[in-house]
Amino acid sequence: MTTTVASPPRITFSFGQNWKSFLKEASQEAFRLADQDIRDWLGADFTAGKRVLDIGCGSGIHSLCFFSQGAAELVSFDVDRHSVEATQSLWEKAGRPAHWKVLHGSVLDRGFLKSLSPGAFDLVYAWGVLHHTGAMWDAVANACDLVAPGGLLWLALYVKTPAYPDELALKQKYNRASFLGKKWMVWKWIFRIMRQRYRNGQNPFTWNERRGRGMDVYHDIVDWLGGLPYEVASEEEVVDFCSQRGFAPLRVKTGEANNIYLLRRQA
Repeated sequence: MTTTVASPPRITFSFGQNWKSFLKEASQEAFRLADQDIRDWLGADFTAGKRVLDIGCGSGIHSLCFFSQGAAELVSFDVDRHSVEATQSLWEKAGRPAHWKVLHGSVLDRGFLKSLSPGAFDLVYAWGVLHHTGAMWDAVANACDLVAPGGLLWLALYVKTPAYPDELALKQKYNRASFLGKKWMVWKWIFRIMRQRYRNGQNPFTWNERRGRGMDVYHDIVDWLGGLPYEVASEEEVVDFCSQRGFAPLRVKTGEANNIYLLRRQA
């Protein structure tokens, strides 16, 4: 009897390339929204003088905001080299500050993480990242280890719902598709949004509005369709997992796609 081992889902999507495309068109409003997002969650003066770690820095916009808000030390890293390059472009525009490091690395690489001084960061930020690693709970555990006693862990993870199998199949279909097939899937989603806006009495041609954290609708759609690996978690699972590692929730914001968690490591 032979055993068939399922092959891993094909991944043809780069988050970093999508972020680079977004940065080319990003307005000052996108940066302002990211900056306000940090202040709304952490307080206006929290970042100043703190050691901050940005896991999966993506476009680098939030890293730039942490820098602008006065972080004493800032480390940004991503496993996608395109994301590293996107963040480096903002680092260069900021004057190549010595206290802001932009690195290529993985949150699953314990050797790499050890070089970052585990347990030393006042804030570890991982928004919409750890569920794309292929080993989400290992990634969350590693992120927890990087937070200093009394420090904060701020992360967003996809919500576990009954729709997960269908959503995973959709992402796999997108990654299997040809270049034109991918474009068609994106535009089918856009047409759906335009139709809904028309039914709601809104201008369907202004569908590509900015989202609350800065990303526009188009790049958000591409990010959603292409995002593999893809794992999910319930609020209870995340809070319980982190509490076992000495974290207490300060604030949890539930949503249709992501739940956002702000947790403090006990001193």
